[in-house]
Amino acid sequence: MKKIIVSLLVLTLSACGWHLRGSAAGEDKLAMTTPLDLVMVTQDDHSPLVNALRQTLPSYKINELDTATTGALTLNLSREVLDKRTAGVGSDALTSAYEIILRVEYSISNASGVITPLDTSARTSRTYNYNVNNANSAAQEEELVLREMRRELANNILRRVKNLSAKATTAPTPAAQ
Repeated sequence: MKKIIVSLLVLTLSACGWHLRGSAAGEDKLAMTTPLDLVMVTQDDHSPLVNALRQTLPSYKINELDTATTGALTLNLSREVLDKRTAGVGSDALTSAYEIILRVEYSISNASGVITPLDTSARTSRTYNYNVNNANSAAQEEELVLREMRRELANNILRRVKNLSAKATTAPTPAAQ
């Protein structure tokens, strides 16, 4: 009887359209219909944000190139800024929560010039609880939060690239006008 109830619950859950974040069903909405070529220009080629961008590229059907070619977009990552501030204080006058703000400045260009303004930025923030009695686990939580924030920034930037490339392909050519 328990097996029947569990199987009915699983079938009901899958029938409602629910899925895990990052699962294949959710990625189809993000993927481009045709592959796009992208050149990444950055000061630090092995920064955590660049690694997160490289891990996210396949889900958007974006190919990373080493050198610019015709039709390729260029993503220029100029600066990553990390701010950390106290978000909460406990009754013992010690910090009980921190807010982390991560911002990256970037620009997107193609062969004809810069598409986005040079000071375009993506920003995300998170708050996490801090326990002064267990500083090691708090540091691990901060690293986990930063990793998640970089993934979110990578998704935001690549969504922008996707939108800009879609606008570029749907724009009428001068000969068609």
